[in-house]
Amino acid sequence: MFESHPNRITRVDGSEAIRHVLVIDDDLVACEIARDLLESNGFVVSLANDGLQGLARFKSEQPDLILLDVEMPNMDGFEVCQHLRALPEGAHIPVIMITGRDDLEAVEEAFEVKATDFVTKPFSWAVLVQRIRYLLRAATTLTELARSEQRLLSAQKMASLGYWDWDIASDMLYLSAQACEVVGDSSQNFKTGSDFFNIIHEDDRHQFRAEIDTNRLETKPWLLECRIVTAADDVRTIKVSGESRRNEANQSSKWLMGTLLDITEQRRSEETIRRMAFYDDVTGLHNRIAFVDELELVLNLHKRMDATLAVLYMDLDEFKRVNDSLGHHVGDNLLKQFADRLNEDLRASDLLARGGGSAVLARLGGDEFTLFLSGLRDKADASLVAQRIHDNLEQPFLLRANSSDETFDSHEIYITTSIGIALYPDDGQNADELLKNADTAMYAAKRAGKNGHRFYINEMNERALERLEMEGRLRSAPDRQEFSLHYQPQLELATGKLVGVEALLRWKNAELGNVSPGDFIPLAEETGQIISIGSWVLEEACRQATEWLAQGLPSLRVAVNLSGIQFRHGRFEEEVAEVLKKTGLSPELLELELTESIIMGEVEQNIAALCKLKSMGVMISIDDFGTGYSSLSYLRRFPIDSLKIDQSFIRSLETDLNNVAITNAIIAMGHSLGFVVVAEGIETKQQLEFLKTQGCEIGQGYLFSKPVPAEQIPDLFKQLSDCSTSLPGLSRSD
Repeated sequence: MFESHPNRITRVDGSEAIRHVLVIDDDLVACEIARDLLESNGFVVSLANDGLQGLARFKSEQPDLILLDVEMPNMDGFEVCQHLRALPEGAHIPVIMITGRDDLEAVEEAFEVKATDFVTKPFSWAVLVQRIRYLLRAATTLTELARSEQRLLSAQKMASLGYWDWDIASDMLYLSAQACEVVGDSSQNFKTGSDFFNIIHEDDRHQFRAEIDTNRLETKPWLLECRIVTAADDVRTIKVSGESRRNEANQSSKWLMGTLLDITEQRRSEETIRRMAFYDDVTGLHNRIAFVDELELVLNLHKRMDATLAVLYMDLDEFKRVNDSLGHHVGDNLLKQFADRLNEDLRASDLLARGGGSAVLARLGGDEFTLFLSGLRDKADASLVAQRIHDNLEQPFLLRANSSDETFDSHEIYITTSIGIALYPDDGQNADELLKNADTAMYAAKRAGKNGHRFYINEMNERALERLEMEGRLRSAPDRQEFSLHYQPQLELATGKLVGVEALLRWKNAELGNVSPGDFIPLAEETGQIISIGSWVLEEACRQATEWLAQGLPSLRVAVNLSGIQFRHGRFEEEVAEVLKKTGLSPELLELELTESIIMGEVEQNIAALCKLKSMGVMISIDDFGTGYSSLSYLRRFPIDSLKIDQSFIRSLETDLNNVAITNAIIAMGHSLGFVVVAEGIETKQQLEFLKTQGCEIGQGYLFSKPVPAEQIPDLFKQLSDCSTSLPGLSRSD
């Protein structure tokens, strides 16, 4: 019988409960609106922002009704409803599906997955609240009816589930045919109770036997769960229900009887949902949700103990190069190996064992990992663990990648990590604060040169705010015309002739002054602004090259650096064709520079794109060559005109014999493949003489000229033409 309040029910025991509604919707605004309206109408409301989280909350909170959005990423509402209906506790819960699709097919699909009701947007919340109340009343009625039917049909259902009967005095056991199917063996092999106990999994056997001994003394029905091992060595999970029949003379248990139910698939489904909701599918580690839950539990313990806890936030340095060069499947393999190696090292850590501490490792997403360390004595312990992680990564990872001939290439990959550390209680009182501050410290470690660790300090938040301010100013920079291009000359080393320039982006902001490209270009890539900025650079460089021709300068090839994001942008080839047409620049005077890591990701797709650009007559160059993971077999297939030796090799030619050997090898390989070789970062006469001796064709660097504004190029060209002898090591041949 219902009370007068529309959102309250009276339980069988006479207590009242307010109805609980779970809202599953990826639209955060829609969730908050639903919460406000439903709570104002007297409901208890829980929210979930995707299907997996919704299934997990359903399992933990057991709501009375679900409002389920259809259009969600990863797992849509129809699939969520199917998972719900597969669970015994979700078979009859009212589910109202909400969608913006107003078509018969959507309605049919909703009811095929056994949704209770279907609502299309827009809808009236007042009407929907009444429908919710009606469905809740109907569900309560159906529940009571099901209970009545269960009481009436219990005897028949016992037989269909699998019936068993055990005479304790004689130890005679009877299993029905259905019970034999559950245990996976013939009734001939189950004559006594001991025969049944022998098939119970050894890890469950002792506890199961103890619970049977306890329950046999009870007069009320009981329910147990255990694992069994079948004759075919399959492990199954079963529910054993039963009750005792007593000897009227001495009130001792005479026999037991009950049912067996195979719930193996149910438990597997529950475990799958649990793992999907709380574990990372690539590494098997905790995901963000599980990590935060674990951290909050441990924090509560540390608060009572007044103990120190550390959160380490790790980001793999230059991980994108692995993905771009060798493919995402190899990158995933690297993430898995990194997680396995780190877990193994943590288990072997004498520091944690000695202090009685523990560690929980998680992958938050991408190449970001987190680790919390409990039971530490002080911050020095956290620093020791961080250094141990760095030391562990000095050994390479062996990865296999598909080659072009359908065999496997093995690659030794060295990876480093930047680590930020936040300590409880100094750097945060809860999980969110500690994670945020550890993340901030991690970025400080990256800015300090990577492959290191930094502890959080309050000043880091100020730098994070400065970075946020820079992002805002960067967005307005194009409208304020704050960007400009400087050009660094490229000379033919054998003759001293100026043959080209490299266009380099500069940003001067009224408040920030001259901002380093190393600061704002990565920020532009993170925010996606690099696409529009790159388009401006391409058009401005081509326009300037055309203007120099109009001023009477000879043809100078202009090199433009490309971001990987810009290159993979949907219509980049068309954009280049449009710019060349708009500016009137001859295609052979435009050189596009891409790094190794860019071209080695999605190789076949990149080859096709580069071939389209090459068919226009555009020149293609590989920038920063020698720092990536390119394969000689792939290089032969790319339509490349030149290789540009990374300046890190050139700058240390006079002090590092390894770089001398590497530079020699790059020049020889480039020539063997028919490529022009360009050296950047030439700063001394000795470097220049070495490169000329080895046959390097083109060079650039501060020895010749720093990057200069466009208006200085004509005068610079004249100086180079008239005074080439002033440049050490160069002699002009007319």
